[in-house]
Amino acid sequence: MTADNTVVNPTEALSAASQMTTVGDSMLAKWRGLRARIDELNASQPWGNDDPGKNFNKNYLEGEHPPATSVLEGGESMVIAVSKLGDQVREGVQGTVDLDDLTAEWFKKS
Repeated sequence: MTADNTVVNPTEALSAASQMTTVGDSMLAKWRGLRARIDELNASQPWGNDDPGKNFNKNYLEGEHPPATSVLEGGESMVIAVSKLGDQVREGVQGTVDLDDLTAEWFKKS
């Protein structure tokens, strides 16, 4: 592996992190609204109360690992993870800047 220099413009990186946070927050809010609507629709048992509908609900919404709930919880955990990316990028950039400043202080040019 070759030793290349990586240079990041802190101002631009922090701006991008802020944009990611805004988008992540919006995405999470939209997901939660969508999730609430799906939960509302599922609660009304759209598949019916007859035997086929009850059987479908039993296998779709109930049991130890109901597929509907598993998919929604998996989706929510992914959206939450994406919504945290901006803050994580900001923390990483700020940590690098702080370390660079500290190193510069320790090894001042005379």
